[in-house]
Amino acid sequence: MKTYRQIWEAPKPFRSDKWDHYLDLYDRYLAPYRAQALDGRPVTYLEIGVQGGGSLFTAREYFGPEARIFGIDVDPASTAVAEAGVADRVFIGQQGDFDFLNEVIAAIGTPDIVIDDGSHQQGDMVTTFLGLFPVLAENGLYVVEDTHTIHYPSHQDTTLGINVYDYFKGLADKMMPDFMVPNRHRARFREHPDQREGQLERRNSIGTAIGGLHFHDSMIVVEKTPYREAWRRNA
Repeated sequence: MKTYRQIWEAPKPFRSDKWDHYLDLYDRYLAPYRAQALDGRPVTYLEIGVQGGGSLFTAREYFGPEARIFGIDVDPASTAVAEAGVADRVFIGQQGDFDFLNEVIAAIGTPDIVIDDGSHQQGDMVTTFLGLFPVLAENGLYVVEDTHTIHYPSHQDTTLGINVYDYFKGLADKMMPDFMVPNRHRARFREHPDQREGQLERRNSIGTAIGGLHFHDSMIVVEKTPYREAWRRNA
């Protein structure tokens, strides 16, 4: 079975560009979803920024014919990869438009994987995450590519007053919301979560859904997992 890198580097009818080290990172992070597909549970894959279609072609080869492959782009010419039958559909619109994103999700259902390789504008990378991460599958994967554009004067557009790293670095402490609850009792966290009464309050809905937050050169990867209260196990 070919790796993501092997598929990307082989001759193909549709082309795009990615930084070389991304290829190995995708093999690392996408492998569980490929296993899911091989187990008879087709993957729903959504990529923002279709360019020439090479990435969607690679996703199709990687996940197999039963996968549901979708793209978003501002260029109507990018629909060629869907017209060729490689992608199921390419939606034309602005990634930072919540109404448009809602229309996409209504059409494709719950995505397992979202790749943001779109405008790389600071505001778009944050607002698109805010629009799509909540509707990502429980054990889904969200990837933001080319975050080095934080250093490009041409990619500073944002109405939020923050850049992509301001936002994602700020999520790190939100992954520990159980310890923000006032008057909590340590004894609660020594009990098995299934034996506890009531629910803790003041949870951050995005923070509690993050199972892993990874920073790589020019890439941020967010793993989504079902929330479960902290448990300090005794040996």
